Amino acid sequence: MSAISRVLLLGALLASPLALAANYVDPASKVRFTLPPGWKVRASVVDRVRVLKVIPPKADQRERAAISVQIGLRKPGRNDTLLRLAAMFRQEDGDREAANFVRVNQKAGRLVTEYRDGRFVSNRLWIVRHNLHVIQLLDKNRLLEARCTANASEFKTYRRQMEAICLSAQWSRR
Repeated sequence: MSAISRVLLLGALLASPLALAANYVDPASKVRFTLPPGWKVRASVVDRVRVLKVIPPKADQRERAAISVQIGLRKPGRNDTLLRLAAMFRQEDGDREAANFVRVNQKAGRLVTEYRDGRFVSNRLWIVRHNLHVIQLLDKNRLLEARCTANASEFKTYRRQMEAICLSAQWSRR
């Protein structure tokens, strides 16, 4: 590969927004994931569980696209197995459609699924949301859950950034 080709390749990689992404490690929960440039992490407690909320940099991403990214560790339910959870997502449930993508990796103990759900917002307006949901059974006491959600009409625009976050979520034993 010539020197010019290397420079062009390096320039293309650096021009990509995800090339500037950083690795984030939460000091309390030891959860780590890729954080795109400009995105911020805020920790909160929901139902006595520490949840990391990843906030996009622009107001229109938070408002019009209604991006919501949450990552956390929780105790799995008594019957939570990857195959049972995958079967649950394959079936519609209330306002949630059957998942259009379900992949179980038994070796890694990981379930990745995509589905859409709907909800009413102000003035009885029905909004369809697209979800990328990653569940990893760490052991019988811990389950890592990462959920990236946006309005269905906007999900494609922010897909790469949300995939970078949710698909990279891992728990570090250190």
